[in-house]
Amino acid sequence: MKPVDFHVHFYPEKIAPRVVDGLKAHYGIPVNHRATREEYLDLAAAAGLAGAVFFTAATRPDQVRAANDWALANAGPGLVGFGTLHPYDEGTEAEIARLRAAGIKGVKFHPDFQRFYLDEDRALALYERLARDFLVVLHVGDDETPAKTNYTSPERLARVLDILPGLRVVAAHMGGYQMWERSLACLAGRPVWFDTSSTLDFIDDDFFRRLIDVHGPHRILLGSDYPFREPGWEIARLRRLSLPAETFEAVIGGNARRLLADLGL
Repeated sequence: MKPVDFHVHFYPEKIAPRVVDGLKAHYGIPVNHRATREEYLDLAAAAGLAGAVFFTAATRPDQVRAANDWALANAGPGLVGFGTLHPYDEGTEAEIARLRAAGIKGVKFHPDFQRFYLDEDRALALYERLARDFLVVLHVGDDETPAKTNYTSPERLARVLDILPGLRVVAAHMGGYQMWERSLACLAGRPVWFDTSSTLDFIDDDFFRRLIDVHGPHRILLGSDYPFREPGWEIARLRRLSLPAETFEAVIGGNARRLLADLGL
């Protein structure tokens, strides 16, 4: 089965270098690639992908429409574009209608960059409006250095799921970047998808296998988190875990195909 990468970011050529610099500064880790569509397509072809899901971002409310223009313009064969929204954008209803009309099936939020709490009232109201027609992809987690405000956490997402049990959610980074013990404690086993992005570099293999076992291999999605990593590396790293063949095939592509089919894609 050909793999599907469910967590990809790329940017216009003119701003990609600035974005890469910003990612390095925020996370304090290497960014291994240029963050361009052209480079990603080359890496996807080398990894033998069947397709990928890419995200756009609006760090401010006034960026929402331009960011979604980018997603619409860069989708194509093998590339599914998800949109973005911001809870503090006054034009949200019109933008939801535009995304729906364009056939967009998912919306990505990165509360740490967008500066809102994942479970605050405005965010909950927006998720509720999206619940019927869209998959919601959420960045979850960050390191807990005193200089950073943690807008997201596994506990905040657990509260969202309690309030909106019908919401379809992908919790990026196996449910909480740098918060994997907390993800195991309060998200694993709940009806939410995890993706593998930016996790395998940071936790040991046994704990990663435990996360898969407790959460259920049918709800794990391959995610490269390009430009941090490339899909070929992520697939090779998952192969090294010696997962059961059925689990490996589900994680690298089977689960994504099922989810995309459920969305009508």
